[in-house]
Amino acid sequence: MNRFLYLHIPKTGGVTFRSIIENATQANRILHLKDPNELLKRSEEELRRYDFIHGHLGVNKIPGTLNHKKITTLRSPVERCISTYAFWRGQNPDQLDWSSESASKIRAAKELELLDLACSTDFAINKSFNNLQTRLLSGAPKREPILDRSHLQRAIENLGKMDFYAINSRLEESIDIFCFKFGLFRPQTIQRLNTSVHPGNISTETIERLQTLNALDMELLEWAEDNFPSQVINLPSPIAETSQPA
Repeated sequence: MNRFLYLHIPKTGGVTFRSIIENATQANRILHLKDPNELLKRSEEELRRYDFIHGHLGVNKIPGTLNHKKITTLRSPVERCISTYAFWRGQNPDQLDWSSESASKIRAAKELELLDLACSTDFAINKSFNNLQTRLLSGAPKREPILDRSHLQRAIENLGKMDFYAINSRLEESIDIFCFKFGLFRPQTIQRLNTSVHPGNISTETIERLQTLNALDMELLEWAEDNFPSQVINLPSPIAETSQPA
């Protein structure tokens, strides 16, 4: 069986996607990373014990010697931001094992409108609404406040080196291809997991502002969509045909 490392970009449908791998892996062979730096702290020998490693981490947190298949999921930046806002608003900052930073995000989301939250001067908050997919895939330092086209180029290069990437708007198709490509069982029904209640009508002003804030992520997604069919090269024609652009 292949071994996998899943770079879980928050609110991209990652819980749904990773469940396919979790269901095919023994529980004691799964490593859930709660700290993005944890991967670099573990020995190569220890990491080889796990068939599936996943967590919210960027490419700069992956040891160069790790030979697991590397996968991730992308999503429309505006949809991802709205989903992040909805998720934060639905949480209780006084429950669960939230860090102080996470608890502060939840409280802010309950007090502010999405537009105000995305434009917050608090970097710990606004980074979640500002090219987060490019940030994680480019390997930008955690506290680097401004991203530019060099980060986008690195993100594209790193995405192109992934063994597989899924796209949220094509999630079932992505799962079909992934399961066939790597020999995993494909459930008859795909249940969307860890979803949040949509916050309601989002103003045109907010959507336009999110598009501006996530211009790099929008280009990254466009590249991913254009190159998605390349992931089915050498697969049987029925699979390949369903993945061709319309």
